[in-house]
Amino acid sequence: MAQPRPQPRVWVTWVSRLLAGEAQCLWAAWFKAHHTYTRLPSGFDLATWQAQHAALLAAEADRLTADGWTVLREGQNAFHLQGRSGLVLAGRPDLVAVRDGAALVIDCKTGSPRPSHHVQMMIYLLSLPYARKPYSSLPMHGRVVYRGDAVDVPADCVDDGFREHFRTVMSIIGDPAPALRVPSSRECRFCDISADDCAERVDTEPEEPRDAFDLF
Repeated sequence: MAQPRPQPRVWVTWVSRLLAGEAQCLWAAWFKAHHTYTRLPSGFDLATWQAQHAALLAAEADRLTADGWTVLREGQNAFHLQGRSGLVLAGRPDLVAVRDGAALVIDCKTGSPRPSHHVQMMIYLLSLPYARKPYSSLPMHGRVVYRGDAVDVPADCVDDGFREHFRTVMSIIGDPAPALRVPSSRECRFCDISADDCAERVDTEPEEPRDAFDLF
């Protein structure tokens, strides 16, 4: 059964999916931020992903180094940023490259492009100047790197509207009171919270009517 965390913590990847509209169940993010729990098994091939991701990251780091950038990798970029509510935002950009008084933040993705990838980079650009003092005065630019392609994310994407949307979602996740549940077969399909911890979990598709109607 789930146990309360000593301090609530949310990962950038969870928030990015909510901000991008790829996930709607704020309760799932709230629950994971406030509890440790036994995760449902996943069919995701972690070993293959790790190998592909490591190869893509290494190739990009080598390219940047050859181009004169000073490159910091994964664990060197990890941060835990605590807000006023006590909620901790945790993140780990794949690469941060510095050259000529500017920083380039890079995240490598092995799958197809998704809106949450862009939003994840926007959260990094928003958070890193607060989380890491050396970046507080550096101009920052983002880039999402795919196999065979790359998408730039300029700093001006992080405007006042995005900041407000981010603060709203973070305040809901950080609140001691549970957030809104949005159970559905599609939403729950990719959620690793079991029915033992979420009584509203939906594991079957709703049955569709098969009769003909005169609506159309």
